Amino acid sequence: LPTMLHERYVAKALTSGKHVLLEKPVAPSSKSYREMLHAASQNCKFLMDGTMFVHHPRTKQFVTSIPNPNRVTFNFTFDGGPDFFKDDIRMKKDGDPMGCIGDLGWYCVRMGLLVFSSHDAGMLVRDDDDDGGRRLVTAAQVVTYEVNEEGVPYDADCLVHFSGNRVLSFHCSFIHPLNQTVQISGTGSEYTAIMTDPVLPRDGDVLSYSLVKQGLVSYDEITTEEVEEIEIDNSRVQEVCMWNNFARWARKVEQETSSASPSSNGMNEQQWWMGDSVEVEEANANAFYSVHTANVMDALMESIKLGGAKVQVKDV
Repeated sequence: LPTMLHERYVAKALTSGKHVLLEKPVAPSSKSYREMLHAASQNCKFLMDGTMFVHHPRTKQFVTSIPNPNRVTFNFTFDGGPDFFKDDIRMKKDGDPMGCIGDLGWYCVRMGLLVFSSHDAGMLVRDDDDDGGRRLVTAAQVVTYEVNEEGVPYDADCLVHFSGNRVLSFHCSFIHPLNQTVQISGTGSEYTAIMTDPVLPRDGDVLSYSLVKQGLVSYDEITTEEVEEIEIDNSRVQEVCMWNNFARWARKVEQETSSASPSSNGMNEQQWWMGDSVEVEEANANAFYSVHTANVMDALMESIKLGGAKVQVKDV
């Protein structure tokens, strides 16, 4: 379903008594997505974005593998070809107007949020290194970009700035060969964490990521490399993990939210659904990450409108 139609059909589904699993990008703006979440809370239904990798246990282990991370780099590209550029909704202003930023950049931004929040949604608004409780994400910029005749981006290099001088840099593109490599580095480890299949994982009983340590010998003329492969069980692939979480969270949201007063649901941006269970807490946290991802999408698209200027990431 094209992004521009999400709000209309999500509203129909929610008022018809359905829980909704929504493809990313979730909406053409963060404001639109917040309105969908508010409708979900008022109807005692669950709304979740379909970012699959966040549900697999490998992701949580990977994003917390490097102490004190301060740099995340992500390349997510594929070569769409002539037919893609001609017909695909991701190249249409009335389909998915954010183009490669919404389609591929969404994953990159979500990964950066997970890393720099240490997989804790509360850290999105509470940074222990920042006195005043400033939000974790501060600004975003599309440094270089190409757009089609409708103004839809199909190639972009982006920077997302986090408090504490931490940076996510990513390249998303519909004109480069397939590449989905993410790296995490920081001051707390000699290792760099590398994953080469975060979004579209390889087939098999296990998934993995690498911890890589490089060094110099012979008067700094020769590089050495130490690689440790970390393997994680893949008996439940990421799609199964996502659907399991969706079912668990939707069931508890309906049970616990329906017993709360309608006015208490959707009270703030961190708690759209009321309830005391772990499942409802996880459901709210997942939605909170989605909203912050959408906030960054807004800033990146505004940066393109301003010719590549650095834009403050704002709440709607």
